[in-house]
Amino acid sequence: MLANIKKTFSPKPAILAQAGEGIQAKWNLILNGLAAFGMGIGSVLAEGFLLAPIIMVKAAVSGGSFSLQGDAEILAQLAVTIVPIIILTLYVKFAEKRSLRSMGFVKEYAVTDYLLGMAVAFAMFSACVGMCVASGAMTFGGYVLNGRYLMLVLLFLGFMIQGASEETVCRGFMMTSFGSKGGAFAGMLFNSLVFGSLHLLNNGVTALSMVNLILFGVFMSVLVLKLNSIWMACAIHTVWNFVQGNFYGILVSGGNFGVSVFRFNSVEGKELLNGGAFGMEGGLATTIILTVSIIIVLLLRPREPKTAATAA
Repeated sequence: MLANIKKTFSPKPAILAQAGEGIQAKWNLILNGLAAFGMGIGSVLAEGFLLAPIIMVKAAVSGGSFSLQGDAEILAQLAVTIVPIIILTLYVKFAEKRSLRSMGFVKEYAVTDYLLGMAVAFAMFSACVGMCVASGAMTFGGYVLNGRYLMLVLLFLGFMIQGASEETVCRGFMMTSFGSKGGAFAGMLFNSLVFGSLHLLNNGVTALSMVNLILFGVFMSVLVLKLNSIWMACAIHTVWNFVQGNFYGILVSGGNFGVSVFRFNSVEGKELLNGGAFGMEGGLATTIILTVSIIIVLLLRPREPKTAATAA
């Protein structure tokens, strides 16, 4: 089992070896890191430029409110997250001249990995909710969907884009780019810290929520390194966000995404466990589940990659 942990970081996983085959192979570690950070953050900021007109109109109409809470506005927020995927895949393919396989977009096991990832995410988050309910940190508020099935489906599709987007930026691009020079552990740490920092301005953010976000990044990074594929990470990220906001009715990293199947209410005074204003991701229940999940994945045997002949 300890050998499986060692294999996660050394020798260099196939996905990182492939990432080092482009023109950035000639760059030093600092230049490589700056490019990874600059392109990754730049692609995320590009989303904001597309949302800016909507935000400005909403602020003018509402007399200064910059929140985007209507159904159409929420869907727009999720839809524009496709921008980083487009920018980074084009950059990798044509500027760095390396395959999309080096970002984890491989054909093998794509469907099975995605389906398994959906089940894993549902189980993980349900365990967090179960822990809170059992300890009295959260109560069941009932069924609240009220027939809004179409919106629920649209939100799931939106989160498929959003989940894949954040995984593309952090694990598919930042980790592979920096890790191709600095090694798997450095790539994991680098992208996880950036992932956490991207949520610093969210509502209700706390020190524990930042720890949990970094742990989530570590969990996803180890998973991608083990599988040499990003598909399961995309699925877990998608369902993790969708289930907490649109199934259990809990805040998603401080945000409210409207339609939900059920409503679970956080109990005041139990914020350490339930996360309070940030949502479940800000609580100790999530810390426990993520830590256990990281240990389990570390102990798994790494998947042996197939040849690049079937590259995506």
